[in-house]
Amino acid sequence: MEGETLDGRYKLGEELGRGAHGVVYKATDLEAGAEVAVKLLRGPIQGAPEAAARLLREAQALASLWGTSVLRVHAAGPSPEGGVFVVTELVEGESLEAHLQDLAVFDDRLSSYNLLTLLDPIARALHTAHAQGLLHRDVKPANVFLVSPERGGGVRLLDFGVAPVLGAEALRASDTLRGSACYVAPEAWHDGALDHRADVYAFGALVFRALAGRPPFQGESAADLAEATQRAPRPRLSPLRADLAPEIDAWAERALAADPNQRFPYIPTLWNDLIRVMMNGRGPSADRVRQTFRLPG
Repeated sequence: MEGETLDGRYKLGEELGRGAHGVVYKATDLEAGAEVAVKLLRGPIQGAPEAAARLLREAQALASLWGTSVLRVHAAGPSPEGGVFVVTELVEGESLEAHLQDLAVFDDRLSSYNLLTLLDPIARALHTAHAQGLLHRDVKPANVFLVSPERGGGVRLLDFGVAPVLGAEALRASDTLRGSACYVAPEAWHDGALDHRADVYAFGALVFRALAGRPPFQGESAADLAEATQRAPRPRLSPLRADLAPEIDAWAERALAADPNQRFPYIPTLWNDLIRVMMNGRGPSADRVRQTFRLPG
């Protein structure tokens, strides 16, 4: 693919990475003379050119989120192989998933302060999107990108608008150990309409993963994972994190509730309650949380 030009405008360069749903290339926008990233989506979207139009509509709707941590989408279209390509801003760094895996090598976890600092822009972006009726549908550590300090730092939320094109089945069928399936809300295992509370669940599962070093539920198969997500007792964090206040277990139970009506209703309610719990923790990280973060009211 390197050297190929898409849509007569985007010349593909080196491959930057690949995942369950596509391959990402560094590319040059020949019209703007700027470096961009191009993601080629694959899988069940093959042979479905209408997916490109849908993705472009999603990208246009996401223009209202510019200024948040959502990765900017510049264009989308059908690829020569019958799939779909997405053109975004080019960022350099590593995913939160990769960062968590690096920490795990040393049996380490994100501190409460570092977690709140990293994910606060993501929580704000999701809240802004939900207020405009936009859902992400694939919130997970691999879709949170930590921009390198040399490129300005900060975080980006990736793949907004991609999940509807891939389809729910593709997400549920992904790697059940670390992929999208670990963050799929219980109600999303059944086809049907979803609302913002599916993102609330996924974001809660992401926080759990960052604090515990593993997703809240795992399974040898998608069926096992679906069963656990919907029926197993909600996991506890307190046995794994002595630095956190005991209330973290009640937070996790509500964030990961199988019934959407028992879940935190919105991202801000989940996030503010997490900050409150973190403020009640112990150690230097909890001290920094108390000094830095403020609760509304």
